Amino acid sequence: MKNKIKYLFLFLLGVVFSAQGQEKTITGIVTDDEGIPLPGATVLVKGTNTGTTTDFDGNFSIETSKGSILAISYVGYTASEVVIDNQNSLTVVLKQTLSQLDEVIIVGYGTTRKKDLTGAVTSITTKDFNKGPVVGIESLIQGRAAGVQISTASAEPGGDVLVRIRGNNSINSNNSPLYVVDGFPMSGLDNSINPSDIKSVNILKDASAAAIYGSRGANGVIIITTKRGVEGKSSITLDSNSSFQIVDIDAYDFLGGVEYAELKNRIFADNGSIGEIPYTPEAVDRIRALGLGTNWLDEAFRTGRTENHIVSVSGGNENTKIFLSGGLFQLEGAVKNTDFSRYTLRMNLDQKLLDGKMKVGLNTSLTNTITNFQGFSASSLQDNILRGIFRANPIVPTENVYNTLSDEDRQLIFSGSKPSSPIETLFIAKNESNRYFVLTNAYLEYNIIKDLTFKTTAGARISNSIIKRFLPSTSTLVASSIEPGQALISHDLGRYYIFENTLNYNKEFGNHSVNALFGLTKEWNRPESFSASAKDFTTDALEFNSLQSGATPLPPSSSSIKREIASLIARLNYSYKDKYLLTFTYRRDGSSAVGANNQWGNFPAAAIAWKLHNEDFLKSSKISTLKLRVSHGTLGNARLNFAVSQTAFAATEKVTTNGTDLSVGTIPARIGNNNLLWEKTTQSDLGIELGLFNDKLFFELGAYSKSTTDLLLNKTVASSLGIPDNKIFVNAGEVENRGLEFAITSNNISTPNFSWTTNLNFGYNENEIKKVILPEGATNLPGDIAQIDGDLRGSYTVIQEGLPISAIYGYRFLGILQDGEAAPAHQPNLLPGDPKFADINGDGSFSSEDKEVIGQGFPKYTFGLTNSFSYKNFDLSIFISGVLDVDKINGNNIIGFKDNTLELAKGRWGPSNPNGILPQRGWKNDEWVNDLYVENSSYVRIKNISLAYNLDTKKANLPWISALQIYANATNLITWTDYSGFDPEVNSRRFGDTNLNSNAGLDAYSYPNTKTVSIGLKLTL
Repeated sequence: MKNKIKYLFLFLLGVVFSAQGQEKTITGIVTDDEGIPLPGATVLVKGTNTGTTTDFDGNFSIETSKGSILAISYVGYTASEVVIDNQNSLTVVLKQTLSQLDEVIIVGYGTTRKKDLTGAVTSITTKDFNKGPVVGIESLIQGRAAGVQISTASAEPGGDVLVRIRGNNSINSNNSPLYVVDGFPMSGLDNSINPSDIKSVNILKDASAAAIYGSRGANGVIIITTKRGVEGKSSITLDSNSSFQIVDIDAYDFLGGVEYAELKNRIFADNGSIGEIPYTPEAVDRIRALGLGTNWLDEAFRTGRTENHIVSVSGGNENTKIFLSGGLFQLEGAVKNTDFSRYTLRMNLDQKLLDGKMKVGLNTSLTNTITNFQGFSASSLQDNILRGIFRANPIVPTENVYNTLSDEDRQLIFSGSKPSSPIETLFIAKNESNRYFVLTNAYLEYNIIKDLTFKTTAGARISNSIIKRFLPSTSTLVASSIEPGQALISHDLGRYYIFENTLNYNKEFGNHSVNALFGLTKEWNRPESFSASAKDFTTDALEFNSLQSGATPLPPSSSSIKREIASLIARLNYSYKDKYLLTFTYRRDGSSAVGANNQWGNFPAAAIAWKLHNEDFLKSSKISTLKLRVSHGTLGNARLNFAVSQTAFAATEKVTTNGTDLSVGTIPARIGNNNLLWEKTTQSDLGIELGLFNDKLFFELGAYSKSTTDLLLNKTVASSLGIPDNKIFVNAGEVENRGLEFAITSNNISTPNFSWTTNLNFGYNENEIKKVILPEGATNLPGDIAQIDGDLRGSYTVIQEGLPISAIYGYRFLGILQDGEAAPAHQPNLLPGDPKFADINGDGSFSSEDKEVIGQGFPKYTFGLTNSFSYKNFDLSIFISGVLDVDKINGNNIIGFKDNTLELAKGRWGPSNPNGILPQRGWKNDEWVNDLYVENSSYVRIKNISLAYNLDTKKANLPWISALQIYANATNLITWTDYSGFDPEVNSRRFGDTNLNSNAGLDAYSYPNTKTVSIGLKLTL
């Protein structure tokens, strides 16, 4: 027995030593296909946790055994596997995959590889888009491009987004970029495109890149390319997600019912008012006993939600490719009865003919958007629900609570009259917008000879917008744009047509490469509008469905505009030895929007680039890319508002022919100027691109300077000329923008099971008004004007040489005049409790001349940071964005103080509150524009977190499914800011007017952004 045990022990010991004998050290080197070592490559024993990385010279050493498999990977290269047999050393050659610099970039009227770009272009593809439910395409790319500021003008469903590329160029004209969707130019997207249909977004930022769009390229160009069919197996993709949205309504501290009553009584006593106090002690006791105190934000807001469902089909063969999609997007806003729905259909078709010598294609999309909206405009106060809430007496109960009160309580607290609800219009007003969009673009491309291609394109965009509004006669609130018992219908028809013909020559010979483009384009724009209104209906049941039933028809209005653009375009790209690149671009535009005497303009640009990494003296295994580029050119802004170059007429009821009787007639509403030019932007750009370790680490640095001249400004003329408002538009201003842009892409870790990439972008912009025309004796012009409430109206920005556009301009608040304190010499009539302001100009008197810069409404710094992780079947992305050095007037605090609804109103000065810091009798006129209400609205925000799980359909025995992804997203999850309002990002605005600089730097009753959490499923068959 002992011998058996001994033999067994010896046998097992032999097995162990035998196994140990199979372990061996494998050494090797990993190189690319040119023999250049690859440092940092991952070498992993497949199926184990054993692994290593190559050193600086590409060498590695690893312990393994015969029969094992080594998996070798490196970012930008195709992974390789080696079975270990009897060899002890290895040489592994990895083949380079498509580099990011080899990616094809869509530029105006053509394509190029990223590594051949001579201009400043940022390309954002599907994998880099912001995740989660978004309404507009702009939200897909927010924070993703250096030098591009994208912010929410209004977060209401279907609301507007403000986009600025390298700052503001204009004071009175459009500052938004030109959009080009599959080759079709558009001034705005109107939420008419399904974001899920988008393949890539390319942003043309400098003169060289944007000059091909000439008179419309000054504000930058955003080129949007939709998905197309691909050759191979057809696929069907279903993508469905749902989300909920919430608003942090605790940002403002509203007074309770008892607090409000006691404050009103205190103010009454402090003011020495005569008569019965607002709330008797008995009334206060009953308010306390009944628990009266309505939080109207709770009553107006809800948990919003979205439903987003998309189905798409993609497929094709060598000759035919097709992409079809349909989408349904529904958004219930965080404010009750604010909703947005969008229905989309798309077909993109490409067909080869004549053995590939000819190509034809068609892009067509159909969209219907339906919006139930409320007014959230600072210039349409009575329509604004949030204004009503910030003014509302918290003692006023909801309808249900009021109905439970006894007659005695109603008499005691409300003097027997039923108080009105501040959110009444949310439930009784009808505000509907129904819009239809058809966008179609067809092309024919013919290869005349080997290197010469002709392309003709014809497209049309038809839009039809119908807005219907009705306010019942029972309403106790009077809206600024519609009266109780009034119905209104407005109809806008847009027709835009384009016809383009281009020749493209592409030739390589020896060390030379030439690409030349020449073309002619023509565009027609025919917008029309009509509106009709009536009031005094016999019944509210008709709403807006029978205007003829209104006893009092109101004057209708209509307009019709014709605009045309004819252009010649040319571009030459030249490369020598793939080292030295030259681009020359030229566009000549003729536009009916400018003065008849200056309808043609020339817009040239040139750029050069030097690929130093292709020079023999800079060959290095470390430096994979090093390129310098310089560009200079001139761009235009012909997107003038309301065709200000032309004389316009308007009907009036104040025309007399005999000196006494008035009748309806026509008078000039605006006098045109045949000498108007388009605003011109001259821009210089310098950039450097550096890629290390096969672009595993990639840097981009750019600097720009651009000067916009011939700005459109109002010039005051003599009243004897009979010109309306005594003003006429002339070209007389200048604005300058200077800035820096920086971007880093880093592939930090790449193994078969785990990867980590980081993208960082940063932009800096300095804006300055260099020249304006001023009335005699004036030092500046008023900028944006807002009416916070009633008589609280005034300009809060300024147009002045040496200052940026949207500089917040107001008074310097010095505190409250106390009892026994002498009034300042420049404010001799002050009483105790009145506000003191600084005498800025030192003239000894207080006036609007004592305003100074107290803030800046547009940020100087923007940034975005993305970290993306992949572990086996899991994907995680965290995106952080923010803006710095920007300010905002908190208009909600102003009205909350004026009407004593916020906690801060307790700071009102009075004899019983001598330590109060707010004026006893409130602000007068434009005194509200002071530094007390200017807050730093810089912020850092976790904009998006997305987590996805990709099911291995083969292991799950689901061979009929190509891919299955389950995902979750969180948007606007955490925000770090010093701003005390709802949201540091949003600005007030004039409804539908985000093209100008309207209300930047002011938050008055703005619809805030929401925190959104969504879950979804994406299935590909």
